[in-house]
Amino acid sequence: MTEDEFKAVLESAMPGRVFTPIAPAGTAEPYLIYQDISSLPQNTLCGYADLDHVSWQVDSYARTRREAKANMAAVLRALRAYDPEPIVENQQSIYEVETRLNRRMVQVNTWESTGEAA
Repeated sequence: MTEDEFKAVLESAMPGRVFTPIAPAGTAEPYLIYQDISSLPQNTLCGYADLDHVSWQVDSYARTRREAKANMAAVLRALRAYDPEPIVENQQSIYEVETRLNRRMVQVNTWESTGEAA
């Protein structure tokens, strides 16, 4: 799954409310933030496998915990409908004191073909 495909899946859950790596100043809640947090090349005994394992962090921001969780549930439904289905891990609810926003965070693992195999 390329970054464009990943963003399109997120946009299908929250159209016009998806940003990376931060929301523009003055953006009203709710919204999603996503960013790639790691990308690891996949290798076989023959070398590079033309595949990268990419870990994404997706954060749902909202005024209430219930809304942040509901928006993330919509994201998860959209991700589960994608083929191949990404792996979702490490779901957390966090209250951010500085912004007074509720955040629901998940880590999503995808694989991307890079077209670089020998």
